[in-house]
Amino acid sequence: MPLGPFGSSQALSLGVELELQLVNTIDFDLTSGANDLLELLSRKPFPGIVTPEMTQSMIEIATGIQTTHAPLLAELRGMRDTLVKACDRLNLGIAGGGTHPFQRWSEQRVFSKPRFEEISVLYGYLAKQFTVFGQHVHVGCASDVVRQVQAVERLGDLANLPVYLLDDIAAHAAVARA
Repeated sequence: MPLGPFGSSQALSLGVELELQLVNTIDFDLTSGANDLLELLSRKPFPGIVTPEMTQSMIEIATGIQTTHAPLLAELRGMRDTLVKACDRLNLGIAGGGTHPFQRWSEQRVFSKPRFEEISVLYGYLAKQFTVFGQHVHVGCASDVVRQVQAVERLGDLANLPVYLLDDIAAHAAVARA
């Protein structure tokens, strides 16, 4: 699936996304608790954004766009504290980072959302088996950098090369279009 268009943002602004595991507090296996957790969290204002992810055993949280690290850190702490309280109430554990060490992919249920259902049809069991709980730190870029990233994205698989090659690849893309 191609990326949507990049927008311009203030240079060096920051935002964070975390994909989090919902685990059973007895055996620490993944558990389908996203619906209950999201419903509980919807009852009060959440200090960021919380959304479902691919399976019922995961959620994603995201901060707003910040221009310095102190408000970003404060927002992340507020989200953490709110999530811990809600998870405690539901007897859920929450974890992040990498993959779950012993999940049984065949027991994972895809979250009922068109995008996730499309991915599940497209990739089959792989969509559940290779679930990764990632951390994304977004750094705002000036519009000229955005244009370079869009040029790289048009090159397809080459877009997965390390960022330090961006200038060389963007230059090659310009030559290829000429």
